[in-house]
Amino acid sequence: MVSTTNREASLALRMQDADNGYLAAFVPDGTPAARGDTSKITLLKRTSGEERELAIFKRRGLSAPGQVEKFTFSAKGRRLEVRLNDVTILKTNDTTFASGFIGLRVYGWGDVPCDGTFSNLTVH
Repeated sequence: MVSTTNREASLALRMQDADNGYLAAFVPDGTPAARGDTSKITLLKRTSGEERELAIFKRRGLSAPGQVEKFTFSAKGRRLEVRLNDVTILKTNDTTFASGFIGLRVYGWGDVPCDGTFSNLTVH
C-alpha cells in the first residue's frame, strides 16, 4: 500500500547499489511532481545514477494526494510489471539487472520534501 501528498513514492527492484537498478515511481494527481495534475506511474532504469524511462502510465484521476493505493512491482526473468489496485498498467522487458536488492524510495529534498508512506509491504 502506498500514499503521498506532495511528491512520489517508489518501489525499487534488482538494485545493485543506490545508483543501479529498477524503480517504479508512483505520483498522484495534485502533487508538484504530477505536472499538469495528471497522475503517473513511471518504470525507470537507473544506471550510474542516471534514470531512463522504460514505460509510463498517465491518467487524470488515477489517484489523489493522500489516497492509499495497492502498488505492486514484480520482476520475473526479463519481464518487469507494475500493477495498481491489482490491474496491470505497465509491463516491459529488460535484461540489464537480473538480480539485486529490493527497497523503497521517498524522493524529495530540503525545500521540496516528500511524505510518501508505505504499509502492508509483502515480498514474494
